[in-house]
Amino acid sequence: MDLPETVQDLPPRWAHFYLEVEAFVFRELGLDLAEKKLLIALSGGVDSTALLILARIFQKRWGNDLIAAHLNHKLRPDADLEEQENKKLCEKLSLPHYIGRSNVAVYSRKLNLGLEQGARKLRYSFLNSLCRKHACDFILTAHHLNDLAEDFLLRQLRGAGWPSIAGMQAHEPESGILRPFLLFPKQELQGLVEYTGLSWQEDESNLDTRFKRNRMREEILPLFCRENPNFLQRVKQLWRQARLDQDYWEEQLREKKNREKQSSNSCYIARQALEECHPALRLRWYKDILSRLGSGQVLAENLSQLDAAWQNGTGGKVIQFPGNKRAKIVKKGILFYLQMD
Repeated sequence: MDLPETVQDLPPRWAHFYLEVEAFVFRELGLDLAEKKLLIALSGGVDSTALLILARIFQKRWGNDLIAAHLNHKLRPDADLEEQENKKLCEKLSLPHYIGRSNVAVYSRKLNLGLEQGARKLRYSFLNSLCRKHACDFILTAHHLNDLAEDFLLRQLRGAGWPSIAGMQAHEPESGILRPFLLFPKQELQGLVEYTGLSWQEDESNLDTRFKRNRMREEILPLFCRENPNFLQRVKQLWRQARLDQDYWEEQLREKKNREKQSSNSCYIARQALEECHPALRLRWYKDILSRLGSGQVLAENLSQLDAAWQNGTGGKVIQFPGNKRAKIVKKGILFYLQMD
């Protein structure tokens, strides 16, 4: 069958699905994609194939300029075949596309990273580079509700705090990443691709339970869904509540930032400013400052440890955070800084 290019080309079920995705992006996230240039992250799996189908309808409806990008990590025997299949699909759709290649095994060893983390860093570096080169407004990825649920459970294991524990963002303004499928289950994406008759490639490495995320996907998440068939919907509701709370705390923090004393690699908060805060706001203020100092996930346990040290007046106490970040209790407040090598 010919691939759908407009909402009218879709049967009612899939037209409704498309309109729900559109409402999520335009109304709930408040983004305007009209006449924007979109970079589609294409793995060749069912999720990104569904994204490509929906992006074509966006293009016709909103006048978008589309390009696709695929990064071959050269990790599996089928990787080159998948690269060729992605290339054929883009050519069939007359879609400009870019192929990248990496040696993730060497890269990961060099930086002492796991293969999953190394592959993720290389993939986003590739996408960000293309986005800048071609002046794209958004990078669209095919993360969906099942991915969000996995992320939620993984963040619980790592000890993340509220509201970040609810999972990844749908839109990251700094990088331009947009996840239009984030609140939609994988089952819907697969159903759409099956309706069009397009084929996709299955990445067998996704079944390798030596990797934590794969164990979460193949073993732990299905257990939660068996215990509570509405678990994915609960994750969706939690994510929406977290987003509301995040908006509220960001509004509260805007005023507090005026009380900071900043330099290029440090930030100081005076005792009086801290004493005026509710403990919940103090913890979020700490996290906000540490996030601005650089990468490295801040855990709730570390933030609580810092606040306890401050309340106890433990002068000279230094709390370490990932990314070479430090917080030192001083006589008149707290000094946050990057520990330079």
